[in-house]
Amino acid sequence: MVEIIQAKSLEEIHEVFAIRIEVFVVEQACLPSEEFDELDAQAKHYLVLEDGKPVATGRYRKTEKGIKIERIATLTSARGKGYASKMVHHIIQEAKIAHPEITYLYLHSQQTVMPLYASLGFLPYGETFVEADIVHQAMSLVISD
Repeated sequence: MVEIIQAKSLEEIHEVFAIRIEVFVVEQACLPSEEFDELDAQAKHYLVLEDGKPVATGRYRKTEKGIKIERIATLTSARGKGYASKMVHHIIQEAKIAHPEITYLYLHSQQTVMPLYASLGFLPYGETFVEADIVHQAMSLVISD
């Protein structure tokens, strides 16, 4: 069984961070100082649970521009099952409920993951840029009722 929950307890937040450490710090060699920031305290964090085990995570936060989706990460063992897409869909729905007045969503996609976000309706804008030594592309989605 697969479910998505909002990570609220200290244990759940530790699970979020454990996935991000595995994917971003260990696998992609990002510095912990680049991966973890003061925005973690402002963001809403989510976990994908596969048979009760955390396998993917993501967060979102409200900004001056709109809703920013961030830190979508799936453990290697759980990739190819559509969990990142499910997470993004879930975050969009949660953001629509929490902030019905906001219709603009955006993210900074690693260039290699752009097809995933494009398949969900996100469109690239601006020039590519390097963040944590990885080429990224800003992408946005305008939603309606």
